[in-house]
Amino acid sequence: MSESQILHKISNDIEFLKDQITNLQRDISEINADIHRLRPEYRVKVEQILEEGVFETYSSFDDLRREIEDV
Repeated sequence: MSESQILHKISNDIEFLKDQITNLQRDISEINADIHRLRPEYRVKVEQILEEGVFETYSSFDDLRREIEDV
């Protein structure tokens, strides 16, 4: 294999890796957006907290989730 063929192969490999990284970054951004999407019932609870000016403490995250989802 000649030097130019090796360089061409390396160049192709780098382009492939760049494309893969770009795809991974896009996928991560999409996943991140889904994870941080605010559910409507949580929005209602936050608005209620802001209106009342009181935030209760909960013994567990599950207790908080139950109260939010029951609103």
